[in-house]
Amino acid sequence: MKKSNYKLSALYLVVSLLLAQACVDAEDLVTPKVASPVLVLLSGNVFSATAPVTVSSTFLKLDKTHILDHTRGIDSIPVSNLTISVMVDNTSEISSLKTNNLGKAQFAASWAELGLQDASAGDQVRLEFVGEYKNIPFRKYHTVRVN
Repeated sequence: MKKSNYKLSALYLVVSLLLAQACVDAEDLVTPKVASPVLVLLSGNVFSATAPVTVSSTFLKLDKTHILDHTRGIDSIPVSNLTISVMVDNTSEISSLKTNNLGKAQFAASWAELGLQDASAGDQVRLEFVGEYKNIPFRKYHTVRVN
């Protein structure tokens, strides 16, 4: 009886130590969270195997000056002349875009340029739209798929 109480007490002690360690607060995050300086809107995600991949993008700066005024609200201001890199697999830059005065840019590429020589239904590629606005870098992921 004493042996089983001793084993049970030891088990409780180990479990309590593990729980105590699991509740330690982290002082600093490994990667700091920074709000994106722009709103990125992307459209176009399903394409046939023979059609080019075309993704339309819009980049807007949100002016929150009048956020508490229900008659004005948040303004969406187009970001013009913004340089955007389009990347595949975090390392391969496949295109560079520049936004027009409406904050819009169009990306177009073939499936072969995206790394799919023989594109077939169900294949997909994750694109990354990378840029920097007011010295704050941002990245937006977008998946395109073969129909």
